[in-house]
Amino acid sequence: MSGKILALISLLLSATLTQGASIPFAEAGKHVGEEVTVTGKVSRVSTIPSGMTFVNFGTRGANDAFTAVAKPGVADGGKLKEFEGKEVEVAGTIELYKGSPQIVIRSAEDIRLPGAAPADDKPAPEEKPERVAANPGYEISTFEVPLEKKEARSAGKTPEGDYPEKAIVAIAHPPGFEPKEGQRLLIVITDFITGPEHERLLKPYLKVAEQEGLFVISARGSAIDSKLSLEWYPVMLQAAIRHLSTDYPKLKDWPVYLAGKGDGAKFAGAMACALIKDDFQVRGCYLASLRNAEFGEAIDTFRPSRADMRELKVFVAHGTGDRLVTKETSLKQTELIREAGLKEVRHEMNDGWGGAEAGSLDAAIRWFDEPR
Repeated sequence: MSGKILALISLLLSATLTQGASIPFAEAGKHVGEEVTVTGKVSRVSTIPSGMTFVNFGTRGANDAFTAVAKPGVADGGKLKEFEGKEVEVAGTIELYKGSPQIVIRSAEDIRLPGAAPADDKPAPEEKPERVAANPGYEISTFEVPLEKKEARSAGKTPEGDYPEKAIVAIAHPPGFEPKEGQRLLIVITDFITGPEHERLLKPYLKVAEQEGLFVISARGSAIDSKLSLEWYPVMLQAAIRHLSTDYPKLKDWPVYLAGKGDGAKFAGAMACALIKDDFQVRGCYLASLRNAEFGEAIDTFRPSRADMRELKVFVAHGTGDRLVTKETSLKQTELIREAGLKEVRHEMNDGWGGAEAGSLDAAIRWFDEPR
């Protein structure tokens, strides 16, 4: 048998053994990029406010630690909690996140007790990436902007103690966009964004943006954490505007609307204070699923004009189906915004689940445009 044939057989056997191979979680870091089944005892299961659930193996921060990640809607966090302290199997492709191996669970059947049969005999359908162009009239572009040293210092360190190096920016606008007189800008602060999620999480805002003819910007750093400094997102936006000002030199003069939900709502409030301080024309701030506004702290941090802050319109939206934030919490945060000195504050209920509901956002923008 020729050497080439033997080499080919060896390669095929190696691929067969690697694909779907069962490995202990402590060896996951040696199989990055491979489709395997990871086995081991779950040390901890936690669900964060955004709905993301983390199934941890080993000691957090240790060299052999491993994590299975379930995005909201993929697997129920309460049921995954039942795996805590048990031996389980996790199937999927190993990737690295901040140097640690993980598998992103694509369906509830990807994690189970050893020997457990899938929920049905049919294989789970292959997950296809969502098309960004849910609104055909708009295009989304993403790019990175290196931060200047002073910007990185202003943003502050991540919880891990690192300064950011770049801003990750997404913009959305119609094909062939040319700004018109009175062009308006919607700045979106998303609450949980990794990789392509940055684009996907803009989509709920695009229906209203298209109706209103808004130019959309979202900017973040590589770190995602509710404990980031209030300066973090304003610095990322500053870098984005610095980059975009070459193509849109009058961008800073455009009327601005801010929007966010969850932690995004918290940082949207801080962003409003920073932009008013820098003389942007901020018309209003749309905050959905609000659990922590921190307007008082943001005012003390950025020191915007008190007179301008009193004129800022804030629209707090709360969905009756919101399972992460209660109505009482939303109302309490709304009252704290008023106590921070803002006068134009509204709280409205809608039938949504707590996200950026198109009808609610549209009502907010129309209110922002009404003469004061």
